[in-house]
Amino acid sequence: MKKEWIPNITIGQDYDVAYKDATIHFDVLGKMADFFGRDMPMHLHAEYCQIHLILSGKTLFNIDQNVYETENCAAFYTPPATPHAFLTEPTAPGYVITIHNTHLQKIMAELNAYSNHNSLLMPFHIDQQKDTKPNQQHWEQLLNLFKILKLEWNQSALYQRDSIEAIVKLILINMLRLSGAEQPKKQHNQTEILCFREFSTLLERHFLTEKQIQFYCESLHINESRLNYLCNKITKLSPKKMINGRILLEAKRLLSHTNKNLTEIAYTLGYIDPSYFSRFFFKNTGMSPSDFRKHHRADE
Repeated sequence: MKKEWIPNITIGQDYDVAYKDATIHFDVLGKMADFFGRDMPMHLHAEYCQIHLILSGKTLFNIDQNVYETENCAAFYTPPATPHAFLTEPTAPGYVITIHNTHLQKIMAELNAYSNHNSLLMPFHIDQQKDTKPNQQHWEQLLNLFKILKLEWNQSALYQRDSIEAIVKLILINMLRLSGAEQPKKQHNQTEILCFREFSTLLERHFLTEKQIQFYCESLHINESRLNYLCNKITKLSPKKMINGRILLEAKRLLSHTNKNLTEIAYTLGYIDPSYFSRFFFKNTGMSPSDFRKHHRADE
C-alpha cells in the first residue's frame, strides 16, 4: 500500500482566511482545538513555524519522531516543514503562534547579528516543571509576554503590527534562553525535508533576483525533476508555483503597505517591464495590481 505523505496545513487557508497573507497568526489553544481537535494527527506547515504554549495538563507532543511528554506548563517550537502531532487534555489552556518563514528568516537574521542561532532551524521543547530555579525568571517573562501578545492582538492601536512582531521576537528569545545547552544539536530528519528547507531558505534570499528553477537546482545540486518531486510531495505545489507565490506575497505587501507606484513595485520585484509584472499579477490573482490596492489598502 502506498503511504500518503504527511498533510500540509496552511492556517490562513484551512483555518482563518482573514489572515491568508499575514506573517503572524495568534490564537488561544482552545479555539484551534475546537476546529482541529485535541488529538491532532501528524501534519506539517510547509511555510510556517509554530510555537505552542500549554499552560496546564498532560501533553503528548511528537515533533519529527521525537516524543515529548509533559505534565504541566510547557512550550514547543516547530520549524517550517517539520512533521508534528500532539494530544492535549480536553480543557488544557494555552496559545498557538504561527509565523511565516519569511518573518522567521528576518528574526533569525537579526539574532545572528549577535550570535549564531541555528537552533531555530530545529525543533525543541521547554518544560517548566523540569527547569531549575534560576530559569523561573525567564518562565515568568515568557508567560507575561504571551499575556501581552493576547492583549495586543485583540485591540486595534497605532503600530499594532510592529508591536506584535516585537513581542513575538521576545518570546522566541526567551524560549532560546530556556532551551539551554541540553537541547540536541542534530535533528533526526528526513533528507527530503532538509532539502526542502534548503530550497525555502534559498527562495527567501533570492526570489527578487532569481526566478528560474535552474538557479535553485544548481544551488541544491539536484535536477529539476527531483525538486519538483520534493515540492509537490510536501506542499502539493511545484517549485515554479512556490517562486511565483513568494513574489505575489511580496507584491501584495508592497501594494497594501507602501506608497510605491506600480513601476517602483515592479522594479523592486525584479521586473524591468512593469506591464509584464501587471500581467503576471493578474494571471495569478484575477485582479490588476491597482484593483488589489484599492481593496486591500492598509488603514493609514
